[in-house]
Amino acid sequence: RENMGKASNSVRGGLGLPPPENEGIDEEEQSVSSSFVEEVSEYCPQMTYQQRVMGFAVCFTAGYLMSFVSLKLIFKLVEGNPAPFVFMYTSGNLLSLLSSTFLSGPSRQFKNMFDDKRKTTSIIYLSTLGTSIVVCFIPLPALPKMGVLVLLLLVQMCASLWYTLSYVPYGRATARRMFRSVMSGDE
Repeated sequence: RENMGKASNSVRGGLGLPPPENEGIDEEEQSVSSSFVEEVSEYCPQMTYQQRVMGFAVCFTAGYLMSFVSLKLIFKLVEGNPAPFVFMYTSGNLLSLLSSTFLSGPSRQFKNMFDDKRKTTSIIYLSTLGTSIVVCFIPLPALPKMGVLVLLLLVQMCASLWYTLSYVPYGRATARRMFRSVMSGDE
């Protein structure tokens, strides 16, 4: 029974939910914890588990749909008007990325993104998202601008994949092995 309580608290903590009232917490810890929860609640209202999952699912789906639909606007990029494509694609990526804050909360999401395992990938991903918006407004000829934006798009895709694989057990190691196998020509 005690192990079930610990497991339940671990899952609740992983989802950013506060522990059950007065369960295994002394008064001092509870007051610090409750003041923190109250402070965060001003920015992120308390949501039930179902509301969190629904918020995640809606934002994640909408974000990926926006990113997918933005590919329809790639012709605008080729024609020399990259803003519609870049804004739609970047907004979709950000919405998908931020969807997990429904599950873990903003603070934990930020900590997870910038822990040792994911820090470099997160910085590359976020900086390419920002850089692609900046490049839209730099007065460059259409062809070099398109080349830079396509390069940034490819880097974003790779960084997003690498970031996602960091949450899959042995995901990055498996991807490395597959890449080495493909590059060496082994079957």
